[in-house]
Amino acid sequence: MMISARWQPAVFAALACLALAGFAAYDLVRERAETVAEAKANTANLARLLQAHAEQTLRRVDARLALAADRLLLEPASATPGSAALADDLRKLLPGDGLVSALIWLDADGQVLASSLSPQALAAVSSLLQGWQARRLAQPAARIIVGRQQAFQTGQWQLPIGRALPGPGAGGSLVALMETASLQTLFDSVDTGRNGFVTVFLDDGWVLATAPRNDALFARNWLDTPMFKQHLPAARSGTVQQVMVRDGTDRIYSYRALTDYPLVVSIGISMTDALVEWRQRIVWDAVLLLAVGGALALAAAGMSRSTGRREAAERGAAELARQAQASISAARDEAQRSAQFLRAITDNLPLRIAYVDRALRFGFVNRAQSERLGLPREAIIGKTQREISGEDLPAEVSRAVSLVQLGLAQRVVYDDSHQGHRQVMEAFLVPDTDAAGLVQGHYLAATDVTERQTQQARIEQALVERETLLREVYHRVKNNLQVIQSLLSLQRRALPEGPARSALNDSIQRVQAMALVHEKLYQAGNLEAIGLPDYTADLLRHLGETADAGQRGITLAARIDPIAATLQAAVPYGLLVTELVTNSLKHAFPAGRSGSIEVALRRTAQGSQLVVQDNGIGLPDGFSLGAIGNSMGLQVATSLAQQLGGELQASSQQGACFTASFSRLGPADEPQPIHPPPAAAAASPQGQP
Repeated sequence: MMISARWQPAVFAALACLALAGFAAYDLVRERAETVAEAKANTANLARLLQAHAEQTLRRVDARLALAADRLLLEPASATPGSAALADDLRKLLPGDGLVSALIWLDADGQVLASSLSPQALAAVSSLLQGWQARRLAQPAARIIVGRQQAFQTGQWQLPIGRALPGPGAGGSLVALMETASLQTLFDSVDTGRNGFVTVFLDDGWVLATAPRNDALFARNWLDTPMFKQHLPAARSGTVQQVMVRDGTDRIYSYRALTDYPLVVSIGISMTDALVEWRQRIVWDAVLLLAVGGALALAAAGMSRSTGRREAAERGAAELARQAQASISAARDEAQRSAQFLRAITDNLPLRIAYVDRALRFGFVNRAQSERLGLPREAIIGKTQREISGEDLPAEVSRAVSLVQLGLAQRVVYDDSHQGHRQVMEAFLVPDTDAAGLVQGHYLAATDVTERQTQQARIEQALVERETLLREVYHRVKNNLQVIQSLLSLQRRALPEGPARSALNDSIQRVQAMALVHEKLYQAGNLEAIGLPDYTADLLRHLGETADAGQRGITLAARIDPIAATLQAAVPYGLLVTELVTNSLKHAFPAGRSGSIEVALRRTAQGSQLVVQDNGIGLPDGFSLGAIGNSMGLQVATSLAQQLGGELQASSQQGACFTASFSRLGPADEPQPIHPPPAAAAASPQGQP
C-alpha cells in the first residue's frame, strides 16, 4: 500500500519519534542498571573503609589494654585493692588522646578492685560493668570482650572493652571505657544522602553507633533482621538491595563483620537518593522527546502544506550550514592568527621561552630555545631535555625545578656553556597551577647575563683596587704627618723653654691627632669611617705620654659610645679633644697637684654630645669663652666645635667642664680651614683659662 506524499512526512515523523523513544527507553534501562551497580560498588567501598577504621580503633584500645595489663603484672601490687595508690597507677596508664576515658580492674567475680574513675563516676557505670561481666562469663574463651553500652554519659555512648589478666596475684579482668566519639567522627563525615545510614552492631544485634545520630535505635535488638538471620550466616561481608523492614525504604546496603572483634559495620543508601540523577534524566528525555516530536510534527505539517516551503527550508538549512561552516572556519583562522601572534612575539624577544609539563616534557618553545637545542620545534615538543640532547639539567636548574613543582616561583643563574661558547644564563621559573592549586607544569624564561656578570666582576675588581689605593693614600698621609711631627720635634729641641717651645709642642700634638686618624683608617676594615672609642683611647694615651701624666699622678679616662665618624668629621673631633685635654693638662693641676681627666661622648636625640671634665682647680672667676684674652687653643676649640655643628660651653663643676653638642659627625659638610684670630694671648691668666 502506497502512502500518499501528503502523509509521508507525518509517517516518517511518527517513526522517528518511536525510534527515539525506544532508544531513550533502552538507554534509561541501561543507565539505571549502571547507576545501581555503581551505587553498590561505592557502598561496598565505604563499608570496607568503615571496617578498617573500626578495626584500627579497636586495635589501638586492645594494644593499650595489653600494655596496661603487662605493667600491672610486671609490677607486683604493693597497695591493697581499692587503694588510692592503685587507682593512681591506673590513671597513669591512661593515654592522653581521649580514646579511652577510664581503666577498671575487676576480679573474677566482677567486683571492682581498682579504678581510674572517681567514686561518683564509678557508681554511674556500675550497670555498664554488670552487663559487660555477663558477656564475659558467656564467652570465657574470648581473648577480648566488647560489651554493649548500658549508660549514656554526657551525650556520648561508652563501650566497655576488656581482657583477662592471667597469672597469680592478678586475676580478673582489665576493662577500658572507650568513647564512641572516635568512631562517630568518621561516620558523621560519610555522605549517605538524606535517607542513608551508617551503623555499627555487636554480633548479638545491639547497636553501638549510628550516623546520622538516632538514639531510638539503641533501645532495640536487631538480631531478628535479615542481615543477622540470612546474610551474615551466608557471608561475613556483602552488598544487598532490599526494602528495609524498619521504614519500608528500598535501600542498597553493605555489611562487613570485623576480623578479630565481635562487631559488624553496615552502610546503606536509599534507591531514591541513588537514582536522583537517573530520574532527572527521565524528565529531560521526556522533554527532549516532546520537543523533537513537536518539531517533527511542525516540520511534517509544513512539508505537507507546500513543497516550495520545504525547498525553501532546505535552502535555509543549507545556508545555515554554510554560515556554521564559515563561523567554524573563521574561529579556526582566529585561533591560528592568535597562535602566530604569540609565536611572533616570543620569537622576537631576546629570551629563551618554554613551557614544560610536570614530566619535564616541552609543551612550547620559542625560536631562541629551539636554536639552543639545535632542533626544530616539532622535534622538541613532547620530549625532555635528556631525550633531546642526552644531557641532564644543570644542578642549579634541577634544584629550581624541584622547588617550582612545589608551587614556588624560582630565579636561578647557571652556566650554560655549549660547544666551547660560555654563557651565563638567568632563568625565571613560574609554576602553572590548576583551579585546585595543583602544579601542572611551569613556564621558563631565560636571558643571557654573561656581559652583565662580566661587568659586575670588573666593578668588584675596581672596588678592590680603589680600596687598595685609599689604604695607600691613608698610609702615605700618615707617614707624611709623622715626618712633619718629627721635623717639629727636632725644631722644638733647639728652642729654650718658653712660649715658642710650647707652641711647637701644641702643633706636634695636633699633627699627631691628624696622623692618628689616617692610621686608624688604614688599619680599619671600613675605609669610610673610623670607630671613635678606639681612636679616642689611643689619642688620650699619646697625650698622657707627651705630658708625663703618669708621673704627675694624672689619669686620663674615656667613656665613648660606639660611634663611627668619617675622615671629614674625625679630624676636627680629634683636634677638639686634643685642645681641651691639653688645656687641662697644662692648667688644671699646678704645683704637682694630681687628679683625673675624663672624656665622654654619648649619643643624644639631636646627635651626640662631647664632655671633657677634670677635677682640677677650675676656671677663674669671670671666665668667658668669648674673651679676647683666651688662649689660641680655646679659640681653635671653639671653631672646631662650630665645624661639627655644635657650640662649645664651659663651666666649673668640681673642676673645669667643657661641653659641645654636635648635630653631625658624618660627611654632610666639609670642615672649613681653621683660622685663629691674628692676635692671641701668648699665655693664659693664672689658674684655669
